[in-house]
Amino acid sequence: MTKTQNKKQSATKISASKSSAKKLSPHFYITTAIDYPNANPHMGHAYEKIVADSYARWMRLKGAKVHFLTGLDEHGVKLQTAAEEEHLAPQDFVDEKAIIFKDFCKKLAISYDDFIRTTQPRHEKVAQELFKQVFDQGEIYKGYYEGYYCVPCETYWTQKDLVDGNCAECKRPTQSLKEESYFFKMSKYQDRIIKHIESHPEFIFPESRRNEILARLKKEPLRDLSVSRTSFEWGITTPIDPTHVIYVWFDALINYVSAVKEAPLKFKTFWPADVHVIGKDILWFHTVIWPAILFSAGIDLPRSVYVHGFINDENGEKMSKSKGNVVDPMAVVDKHGVDALRYYFLRAVPSGQDGNFSEKELVARFNCELADTLGNLLSRVTKLIESSCNGILHNAVYADEIDVSASMRQADELMRTRHHNRALDVVWTELHRLNAYVNARQPWKIKGEEERNVVLYNIAENLRILSIALSAFIPDSAAALFTQLGADAEKQNFAAAEFGKGSFNIKKDRALLFPKIEYAEKRHFPLDLRVAKIEEVKDHPNAEKLFVLQINLGTEKRQLVAGLKQWYAKERLLGKHLIVLCNLKAAALRGVESQGMLLAADDENTVAVLEAPESKPGDRVFVEGYDTHGPFSTIDLEAFRKITLKANHENHITCVEYGNARLKTHRGEYVKVQHVSAGAKVR
Repeated sequence: MTKTQNKKQSATKISASKSSAKKLSPHFYITTAIDYPNANPHMGHAYEKIVADSYARWMRLKGAKVHFLTGLDEHGVKLQTAAEEEHLAPQDFVDEKAIIFKDFCKKLAISYDDFIRTTQPRHEKVAQELFKQVFDQGEIYKGYYEGYYCVPCETYWTQKDLVDGNCAECKRPTQSLKEESYFFKMSKYQDRIIKHIESHPEFIFPESRRNEILARLKKEPLRDLSVSRTSFEWGITTPIDPTHVIYVWFDALINYVSAVKEAPLKFKTFWPADVHVIGKDILWFHTVIWPAILFSAGIDLPRSVYVHGFINDENGEKMSKSKGNVVDPMAVVDKHGVDALRYYFLRAVPSGQDGNFSEKELVARFNCELADTLGNLLSRVTKLIESSCNGILHNAVYADEIDVSASMRQADELMRTRHHNRALDVVWTELHRLNAYVNARQPWKIKGEEERNVVLYNIAENLRILSIALSAFIPDSAAALFTQLGADAEKQNFAAAEFGKGSFNIKKDRALLFPKIEYAEKRHFPLDLRVAKIEEVKDHPNAEKLFVLQINLGTEKRQLVAGLKQWYAKERLLGKHLIVLCNLKAAALRGVESQGMLLAADDENTVAVLEAPESKPGDRVFVEGYDTHGPFSTIDLEAFRKITLKANHENHITCVEYGNARLKTHRGEYVKVQHVSAGAKVR
């Protein structure tokens, strides 16, 4: 059999102009939102970076020169406060966090080209230049801001904007604020922004977010924007008044420009950005405030803003420390590998929509789709080539009995229109088709060497082409797949994604690419344990050995009665962050109600309270391997005494264990207890 001569090679190249509605630009500039490092990165950070990384890698495969930007938003009152709580200077605080976020990106295989920080001189210089430019045009003026300010969102609100007195975005309390401020004449650009969005349907994706912004712009007048603050110092000083710092959103958004503006050629090459990848909670800032700033500064708008949803827990509830349902992405990577998490996010979460994280579903997809569909196919073909051809199958005049190249054009169009999950669906459809081809042709039964080699080449060659596409999504696994096929690594790009360009030299020392994962259902932990701050300690009016404590649980305050008077003076308890059992049935102890129990360890010689000094009031305590986010049933004292919690020494620290698992808060701090021996029981 010979390879057909009427093959149109240009039709199979993804980089060809026919592969999309627009001719491929030789340059591609993609950004994530810059993260606010007041805490460690979470699932939402992981999802956004993985999505953006898949598009950056895809464009590199197509031959584009890519500039992929991520980084940190390091100014604002939130960070100043967080630094103060850690007893650090703000710059020292963000320097430490920058290391954590960079390591986070490395662990997720994020192939960024630039990591910008808004404390860097290159950014401060451009931010001040643009502020001055807008001011010189008469579009920034001094006034007074009076209204409400949400510190977590860094957002100003009027009275009518509030929802039950709280921030309309995050629903948390706001601060009443009145201070001198400079204002940007954003209201002037309302009609122009509407016109741009309507005439550029690709500017906001998905369409539902575009409609949301247009509806809001057409319903309510755009107000001028407060762009400076005097109530704190941690920010970029305005170039027009040294007593003011630039409002964090006027500062932060400019990072997309400052990252490429340091060199005129770089700016000319990459601006306007091709796509900003952001979460839906900052849609308004990127599609209204940012365009207004750029219009005023005379800078082209980005070509598109891709808006993704939130990552919730397996029940569709928002992850939060107070609920105890937070999942650490790094723990998932350590347990299952980076490509397991990347594949799950990119395949299971619909583009532009909210998604739920379920470890059980991740394991099921890994075992069924990666291990069975892809891994098993690789194992079968490499064993057959090794046994039939001594591991070598050179490119020759083999006919294409099956060719996945054409479907790669479909995947490319889906990536161009920001449907990465559907692009992966296309790849998996072809993998299923390739598996069906193997089962139908049964090369292990073919006697003739030439016919058998044709079939084996078709399997290996199409698997090679699909692995090129997969390298944008699961890069480590795709590289291992290429290696196991013995394919030419230099051809791992879309210019080589056509049938007949591959040759194979199978290596003998092949590891199983996707060893199956055993999933153990989490057991339910029956105790609602939370960190509480002791705010008041008084003597019990009717009992000599009891204290009456007033505690702060973050979202609520309670009263406890504790038998600690023999072991602790009042001042030793006051202000401590201790562990409270919150789902214990309330009871009256010598006439005073106790709404829970303060936990302590008792080794018959001394009693010591359980502590979590670095955690905050309301932080939940969890046990690895157990479901600790509730709902919790109320238990009585007898039921609690049947549950064994005990102290144990490890690395010079006395921790608390349930079974063989240590208790820790969702800040990663282990619950500790001092001055008791190992094995001391908690009561």
